[in-house]
Amino acid sequence: MALGCDSPISRCQAAPVAVDTTDNLPGAVDAPIRQHVDSIDIAAPPSRVWELVTALDRYGEWSSENTGGTWRNRQDGSVCTGQVGDTFSGVNRLGDVEWKVPVEIVRRDEERDFAFVMATLKHPFVLWRYQLAPNGEGTTLTESWTLRALTPNMVERGEDEIAEREQNARTSMRATLEGIKAAAEAG
Repeated sequence: MALGCDSPISRCQAAPVAVDTTDNLPGAVDAPIRQHVDSIDIAAPPSRVWELVTALDRYGEWSSENTGGTWRNRQDGSVCTGQVGDTFSGVNRLGDVEWKVPVEIVRRDEERDFAFVMATLKHPFVLWRYQLAPNGEGTTLTESWTLRALTPNMVERGEDEIAEREQNARTSMRATLEGIKAAAEAG
C-alpha cells in the first residue's frame, strides 16, 4: 500500500490526518490485490467538498478517465441520489475505448466518508473511497482505490493489464482530487 504517489511528496501528500485504509466495507476481501491512497488539502469547508464528492454525475469534469454518467432508478422508480445501496452508471473513456460501469454506494457518513464499488456488490472488483477531515478552515480529502478482485479482462491479459489499470487509477485519482479542489475553492 502506498500513501501519496510517485511524484514529489509535497505535491501528492496533504497534511497528516487519521485515514482508515482498511477495507472493512461491504464486499471486502481478506487480502486486496492492490491499493493506492492519495490526499489533497482544499481551502473549503467539508460541507462544500462533500457536495462535490457525492456528485458522481460531475466526475467527468475532473477525472482523466470518467466522462460522466447517470444515477439509476430504484425499484420503486425513484431516482437514486447517492444513498447506501443506490447505483450509478458511470461512463469511462481511455483513448478510443469507451465503456459503462455500474457502481453501488456502500458507505455514506455525511461530510466524512463516501465509498462505492465498481460493478456493484455482486461483483465488487474495485472500491473507491473518499474521506474528508477538517483541516483548519479547510478540508483534507483522501481518495483510495482498492483492487479487490481481478476483472475478467485482467484475468485474460495478466499482470500488464493489472499494472496499466493501477497506473490509470493513480492518474485519475490525482486529476479528480485536483479537479474537486479547484471546484470547491472556486465556490
